[in-house]
Amino acid sequence: MQDRSGLRSVVVDCRHPAQLARFWAEALGWHVRLYDDEDLAWLAERGLTPESDPSVGVDPPDPSLPNLWFNEVPEPKAGKVRIHLDVNVTDKSGIDRLVSLGARVLALHPGGERWTVMADPEGNEFCVFPLTEEA
Repeated sequence: MQDRSGLRSVVVDCRHPAQLARFWAEALGWHVRLYDDEDLAWLAERGLTPESDPSVGVDPPDPSLPNLWFNEVPEPKAGKVRIHLDVNVTDKSGIDRLVSLGARVLALHPGGERWTVMADPEGNEFCVFPLTEEA
């Protein structure tokens, strides 16, 4: 049997999974996982809707890539998370687009390989790397 080990998902603990999933789906050009009738029935049995679902998936356009999951936890983010996502954008306008979606700029790192440290709407840090020199 062939070993099929590998990264399956990146999971983010958060307070509002549906909102954060929509942010990241839009930020990456991916899509929030669709709910089928069985999923909707499972949620309804528990008094939930897709908006209050405690675990929301975001799928990449390429199914061979790992997906993202946003899982509700009761406690707020405490301190710096020791793992983060790095995101490529075409140019500086990509950073402006992320800000318009609800992210905020935390730090700029000019010179050499330039990047911007940002935070998503719940404060999770990520780095943005423009692919052009006009950053």
